[in-house]
Amino acid sequence: MNVTSSKDVLNSPPGNLIKINSASLSGEISFSHKSSKTPLPPLVESFIIKNNQIQIDVIVFIDSSFPTPNFNVYQLYCINNSGDPKLQFFVDYDLKETYANNFNAYQVTFEATNKGIPAGIKLTDIKTIEACSWNVDPVTSRGTETIVQSN
Repeated sequence: MNVTSSKDVLNSPPGNLIKINSASLSGEISFSHKSSKTPLPPLVESFIIKNNQIQIDVIVFIDSSFPTPNFNVYQLYCINNSGDPKLQFFVDYDLKETYANNFNAYQVTFEATNKGIPAGIKLTDIKTIEACSWNVDPVTSRGTETIVQSN
């Protein structure tokens, strides 16, 4: 990687770009007072599905005055504070940060991959994941951690 400034590093989420299965508007939410420019944390669920894959459903909240953004998802393998394997997912979009009280909820669905996972670690070894909304500026990005559920 050829970095010319620290700003170059901050604009790209860490990890490997992975395929999104679907991204669609799933509802709206409103608050009586305008929120800060800090994005709302995402809602996240993860499940073991067929072939021992992990499916992740993330709901991100976007100011309703904006058009539907283009989403990308990046996956990063890491170790949690207890020394156990964990996957982080960064749902990336590029929109201006605003004060808002009306939000569109977008459901972004994808599956974990073996990209970047060390040899000897299987997806079934992953018990927790973290999903973050990443709006170019990681200072105002927010994350939510959850347990991978069995069906």
